[in-house]
Amino acid sequence: MNSGALFRPVTNFKFSFSMNNWKTLTDEELVERLNFSDHAAFTEIFYRYHGALYSFALKRCREAEIAEELVQDLFVNLWIKRGQLYIKSTLSGYLYIALRNLVLNHIHKQLLRERATEVLRLVAPVPQTAPEEILIVKEIGQEVDRNLHLLPEKCRTVYELSRKQYKSNKQIAAELGITEKTVENHMNRALRFLRLSLHQLFTFAIIYSLLCLRTFFK
Repeated sequence: MNSGALFRPVTNFKFSFSMNNWKTLTDEELVERLNFSDHAAFTEIFYRYHGALYSFALKRCREAEIAEELVQDLFVNLWIKRGQLYIKSTLSGYLYIALRNLVLNHIHKQLLRERATEVLRLVAPVPQTAPEEILIVKEIGQEVDRNLHLLPEKCRTVYELSRKQYKSNKQIAAELGITEKTVENHMNRALRFLRLSLHQLFTFAIIYSLLCLRTFFK
């Protein structure tokens, strides 16, 4: 959700209770009123839990803007689901579990993006580094080369000109007598194929990283 348009509860409505009276209601009473689309009950829930939920999210994702967006998403979802809420334990427990799932989902997506970038980096030439890393990159490079031979000749040629000879799409197009759009299509096809060929490595990295996340939520 866009951080420039974060959700804020409605406060300029009329109701028979004063704000102090709303504060005396239990969570169960607030949820009951929320199920009937009561804005005042929703606003009280927001102010009652926002601060603690924000601290919970910030501790785990370590980015203030992301933490605020996740909390805002939580309350937007709470309002959307009004009238359908089924809370087995407590409102507090429901909110923390829902926010925990949002945080985990955010971190999972972030890891997927990072690992995808890392895999693509590994299939391209890299500067000399530690012996262990050189060996790993060499083995991955050999696997990539084996899979490249399974690609159509033109597609393989475009990939090698781009990744091994560092030529631009414009240069490749001129050399092969094709359009830049065709070069782009060949590259996308080659990269998509290589991502699939390295799927096992990619999956292992994701699983390992997600297992490390367990320490955040103990």
